[in-house]
Amino acid sequence: MDKNILLSEQIKKRTQFLRSKNDNEDISQLSGYLMQICYGKEAVLTNFLDPGARVDLRELAQFDFYIQEFGGYDKAEKCRVIISNDWEYKDVENFQFSLIKITYNHKFASITHSQILGTLLGSGLSPASLGDIITDGKGNWQFFISDIMLDFVCREITRIGKVAVRLDRIPLKQILNIEDDVQNVKLVVNSLRIDAILAALTRTSRNIINNQIEKENIKLNWHKINNSNIIVTVNDVLSVRHFGRIEISNITTTRKGKYRLEANLWLSKKKRMY
Repeated sequence: MDKNILLSEQIKKRTQFLRSKNDNEDISQLSGYLMQICYGKEAVLTNFLDPGARVDLRELAQFDFYIQEFGGYDKAEKCRVIISNDWEYKDVENFQFSLIKITYNHKFASITHSQILGTLLGSGLSPASLGDIITDGKGNWQFFISDIMLDFVCREITRIGKVAVRLDRIPLKQILNIEDDVQNVKLVVNSLRIDAILAALTRTSRNIINNQIEKENIKLNWHKINNSNIIVTVNDVLSVRHFGRIEISNITTTRKGKYRLEANLWLSKKKRMY
C-alpha cells in the first residue's frame, strides 16, 4: 500500500483518538492540513493557531511531518504554522502575515485590547486571520494579521470605539517593547485539584469555580474542561474567563504535606488581587 495512504489512515486514527479526549472544534481542520500533504501538497500554511491547537496539531502530526511556527515575536500566543514532509528552513516572509500599527491621538483618547478585538471581529474579520494584539502600556498598540486581509482592515477600519484611527503596515523590526504585567504568586494549598487551586488563586469558593467549570468558562492548556477533579502539574496554563491566565511554574511539598505553589498570573483587568 502507498506510504501516503498508510499515513492518511494513521492520521484518521489519531484524529478519532484526539476527539475522544478533547472537544476542540478545530481538530477536523488540523487533520485536514495534514491530509493535504498526504495527498501530494509539499507544504501547508495554517491560519493563526492558539497554543492549544498547536499542541493538538503536534499530537496529530507526531514525527511524520516537519512543523515550524511563528507569531511575530518570541512567546507569541497565536502563531501561523508551516507543515511539510521535508525539512527546509522557512523565512519570516513564508508565514504571510503583517504587523499593523494603530495610530490615534492617545494624548486625548484611549483604546483597549477588547475594543480593538471587538472592532476587528465586528468588521467581519475571522479570528483565524488575526494574530496577537500587543501594547507597550503607554497607549501604543499593534497587531498581526494575515496578508490576505491586510488591505481590507487598513481600508475599512477608521474608528475603534469612538476614537478615530489609522491602520498602517510596518516592518516587523518596529514591533513594540511589549508590556508584560505578569504577577508572581506564591501560595500554599491542600490539594492540587484544579478547583482547589483556582479557588485559592481567585479568592473565591470551590463551589463558584465548579460552577464556572460547568459553564465552560475555564480552560486547561487552552482546552475547555468539564471535570473539577483534574490534577494540575508544573507548566500547566489555566484560563478563567473575566479573571485572567495562570501559568504554574513550580510545585513543592511542605513538611505538613501541603503543596507550595508558584505561578505567573496575568489579570484581565487593571485591578490587582495580590
